Amino acid sequence: MKVKWFDSLVLGISRHPVKFFAQWFLGFSVAWTLWDAVTSLLAITQYSGGRSLGFMIVGSLIFAAVRAYPPSSIKLKVPGSNTKISIAFGDLFERDGYIAIPVNEFFDSELGDPVSPHSLHGMVIERHFGGHPAAFDQLIANELIAISNVAVERARGKCAQYPIGTSACIGTNTHKFILFALCNTDIADFKASSTIPNLVLALQCLCTKARKVLGGRKLIVPLAGSGLSGVGLQPDKLLQLILLVLADETKKSQFALDVEVILHHDKYDDIDLGVIQGLWR
Repeated sequence: MKVKWFDSLVLGISRHPVKFFAQWFLGFSVAWTLWDAVTSLLAITQYSGGRSLGFMIVGSLIFAAVRAYPPSSIKLKVPGSNTKISIAFGDLFERDGYIAIPVNEFFDSELGDPVSPHSLHGMVIERHFGGHPAAFDQLIANELIAISNVAVERARGKCAQYPIGTSACIGTNTHKFILFALCNTDIADFKASSTIPNLVLALQCLCTKARKVLGGRKLIVPLAGSGLSGVGLQPDKLLQLILLVLADETKKSQFALDVEVILHHDKYDDIDLGVIQGLWR
């Protein structure tokens, strides 16, 4: 059985082999210089030779390994503001704050073809509403009562179609959610899809809603556009786009002091948080 930390270490070295060997050489050079200075100054001879060399090699390898190990979380500060953005791998539903959930433009609630139970949209209905849509539908109806919509005839699901970016804040006894319309749904096969312009618009509208409802609490954002409604970007590029939109919205008018972007563990091999952090320094 492989140990996860070892897999992560191998991943980090494979991503940046030149950096790993440069760090090893740096560590070895420093250790050699210090050891040579100490032994010369104190006239120590009994610890010279192969054993000392071996300790220096191993020590420098440990130093390089620590430097190469990929981070599982980072913190960024939006320039010109006091907003902090944290990025971490984990379970979105275990975070404390208002959780942003991308949904289709109908705010559907029927699990199956209209809403995949494997999507974040479906997980909210299944986990937090027991798979029964009545309470979910009532909360959504109350939130969207003043929002204009277009009636669309469909074989299943709701018929009120809302503009991309429409947002609704709903809550349960344990969680607060901001649902925002990101996806367009094919009327024939129920397949949800989105685009980069729609993602940007939806995130901008999410931030507008957050300014009204957060009340000082944290906003929790997923890697929107990476799931069943993928917008066609690689995960690392998608994360950078989301961060740029959040930063731009913060500069327009602050919507939160603390924002968390939570990534699913299956994106660990695809997203190098060390590189992301380097780009924001």
